[in-house]
Amino acid sequence: MKKGLLFVLAALIALAAYGQKKESLALLPFTGGQTSDGEYIVQAFARQRELREAFNKVTLITRTTQAFMQFEQRFQRMSGLTDADTIFELGKQLNATHVIAGYITKLGNQNLVLVSILDVESLQQIAGDYRTYANIEEVAGMIPGMAKNLARYAARDTSELPGLSVPPFDNVNGVNESDAQVLAQILAIGLANGNAYTVLPRTDSLAKVLEEHRRQRTGETDHERVRRLGRGRNAQYVLASSAQRLGSLTSFTADVLNIQDGSYKDGAEEQYRAFSEGIDLMPKLAAALNGTPVSGGGGSPPPANMVRIAGGTFTMGSPASEAGRYDNEIQHTVRVSSFYLGKYEVTQKEWRDVMGTNPSRFKGDNLPVEQVSWFDAIEYCNKRSVKEGLTPAYTISGSGDSRTVSWNRAAGGYRLPTEAEWEYACRAGSTTAYNTGAGITTSQARYGGSYGGSGERDKTIAVGSFAPNAWGLYDMYGNVWEWCWDWYGGYSSGSQTNPAGASSGSNRVARGGSWNASVQYVRSAGRYYGAPSGRYHSLGFRVLRPQM
Repeated sequence: MKKGLLFVLAALIALAAYGQKKESLALLPFTGGQTSDGEYIVQAFARQRELREAFNKVTLITRTTQAFMQFEQRFQRMSGLTDADTIFELGKQLNATHVIAGYITKLGNQNLVLVSILDVESLQQIAGDYRTYANIEEVAGMIPGMAKNLARYAARDTSELPGLSVPPFDNVNGVNESDAQVLAQILAIGLANGNAYTVLPRTDSLAKVLEEHRRQRTGETDHERVRRLGRGRNAQYVLASSAQRLGSLTSFTADVLNIQDGSYKDGAEEQYRAFSEGIDLMPKLAAALNGTPVSGGGGSPPPANMVRIAGGTFTMGSPASEAGRYDNEIQHTVRVSSFYLGKYEVTQKEWRDVMGTNPSRFKGDNLPVEQVSWFDAIEYCNKRSVKEGLTPAYTISGSGDSRTVSWNRAAGGYRLPTEAEWEYACRAGSTTAYNTGAGITTSQARYGGSYGGSGERDKTIAVGSFAPNAWGLYDMYGNVWEWCWDWYGGYSSGSQTNPAGASSGSNRVARGGSWNASVQYVRSAGRYYGAPSGRYHSLGFRVLRPQM
């Protein structure tokens, strides 16, 4: 009886202590981009259960909140994540222990949203995430995953980690300055999400930052200046980062310097051609500096042998004038969300590692697996997901040819691409019949062979034997047809977002052509199909993982 009473008293004391916690979170108005987008996003974050569970109090601060209006009368309008001092000062006035600050910027036909949680007392950036979106309608599906990541990172104890001061770039040479600062912010998010440092963002005004960018700086003098900037933040280390245009490449370098003696602790460099590639490389660079992989959300490095495909809008199908076109390729506008897609077709080794068998006719570890049915591909996706600790995307009921498969769109496991996702990734921004231009040759893809032949092209070839498309994907044409999720059916002529094909049918879609297909099938818009239980030595697949 006494033990039970002691237990109850202990529980009451614990609850009282919990209730006395002062930690509170203020969600500040997002800056940049369209005001309506920023308002929608920050309001959606305020509704997320994970954030409410991580903090005793969550307060939404809008532009019409009296405290915010008074603050803006005293200070210049907030300038995004670079002007951290403004954000910290507002958090103090709101009696918040933590604040969420967000920033939206335009990237071509995409929008980029960056979100950070900052500790007001310690002036630390303790967590962050970012995502790209083409339209505000896509954001609703992204925010739950982002909130989960932010809450998980915010719960960590970083008090024993050394402080890393992260000033803006110390040198920007031939690179658009706004682009460079976006990359720097993404790098800071990756560092904050790691377990090597506590990130101390630079708190000078934006005007002072821009003035320093205009000053000419070179060599060791540059690093000495960076060390001086870090000393005022009680940091042990400071990040010296720069971006430089080198012909068609941009080189992004980052060095971690010991403030005390100026020695190098860590350093990394990445190069990219397109700005979108630079965004994807920042988590990799952050992981190198952290010494451990960066995990979570849009800030994650792509899974092994997968390429992040940023969402966007494209014209699916082919024009009536395209040579080799079929009538079922009606053009229509499609918008797809971001996802990760296999860089290569699934190989026989990858299949054997998961399934324990090799059904292929043409044997070789690096050859694409073939003679696998659509059902087989679904089974592989689920088993590989389980093996890697991911939630399977599919639920399979029944047996044999009468099996039914349902798709859980909220799952993070492997799955087949939809037909729209496949064509969007294949085109890689192109609008011609092939992503290589108006035509294609057998030096660019494995096609044009024949059944029963003994020539060079009468069989598959090792994945990655030809040049990739503009987005880094190999063998989107030829080698083996690739199963897609969709039932084979007619297109809708209207605009669609993330379409999943016909609601029913007797055949599943296959795309891309194969080693024995003629050239008219090896087109971005070319369509084929097969019975879901059929197995053919010209048919394989590649896998997709959603960006959660």
